[in-house]
Amino acid sequence: ALYFCVPFREQLLDYYSNNKNLADADENLLTCLADLFMQISSQKKKTGVIAPKRFVQRLKKQNEIFRSYMHQDAHEFLNYLLNELVDILEKVASAAKSDQETSSPTEKIANGPTSVHANGVKKEPLVTWVHKNFQGILTNETKCLRCETVTARDETFLDLSLDIEQNSSITSCLKNFSSTETLNAEDKFFCDKCCSLQEAQKRMKIKKPPHILVIHLKRFKYIEQLGRYKKLSYRVVFPLELKLSNTVEDADAEYSLFAVVVHVGSGPNHGHYVSLVKSHNHWLFFDDENVEMIDESAVQTFFGSAQEYSSNTDHGYILFYERVSNGSTS
Repeated sequence: ALYFCVPFREQLLDYYSNNKNLADADENLLTCLADLFMQISSQKKKTGVIAPKRFVQRLKKQNEIFRSYMHQDAHEFLNYLLNELVDILEKVASAAKSDQETSSPTEKIANGPTSVHANGVKKEPLVTWVHKNFQGILTNETKCLRCETVTARDETFLDLSLDIEQNSSITSCLKNFSSTETLNAEDKFFCDKCCSLQEAQKRMKIKKPPHILVIHLKRFKYIEQLGRYKKLSYRVVFPLELKLSNTVEDADAEYSLFAVVVHVGSGPNHGHYVSLVKSHNHWLFFDDENVEMIDESAVQTFFGSAQEYSSNTDHGYILFYERVSNGSTS
């Protein structure tokens, strides 16, 4: 799915080819992923299989979670990978910056030190190409019901995790995500203006939609009575074209679906992942070394099951949407 996320792939390969000296230095997840993407994109053979051995070895070396033969979660892996790439890029940038600053001390004094303030807060967080693709901004608004003061707090996200319900759609899941919640009883909000705990209304809005919108459906729910996680096979319709309304900056942000990671299996501790990917207007189905072309209408078979018990256990789990260029895109 990440390989067929074209802007991400192109920027990774560009970065890698422009920083060849880094590639020779330390091997890390970024260099291994770039190396894998290079192998795929420079492949002369029209068909075939490339096993991501080096990348997987590096992943296991770096994170013990992935060392065992236990079933691992694709969403946790995606989060770990993207955050790791960001860390690597930030380290490289700050190393390059300190090299620059040591080589031109006069400049450093003229501009004042730009790195870390006394209280340890970085002045300007680096916006990497990973951020440029996946990062959006949410705003968390809380309104005190006594004085009606609204407190807004922004937070960034690389993907959205949505609660799901039976026979719903992505649009309704997004509406629930942004719905107003009343904070009362034990959940009262401390209002700075009233200087006391007050009833309040809280809601989350998408302030800045990302270029690549990654939606994670929360299909694994902890069931108190069972004392374990259960897979929800709910039917959740994900459209090929998605409009994000109710965002702060645009009337509508339009998106087109280009990849789906599918969880196959009845529970969280065993199963299998496959992916559906759109490339050159054709949908492809990837199941390890088996790749086949599928009809666009076949994507619907991965929405989930309308009945509680069904023999179909192939359910869409992570959705990748790309922002469609329209007049309002920045």
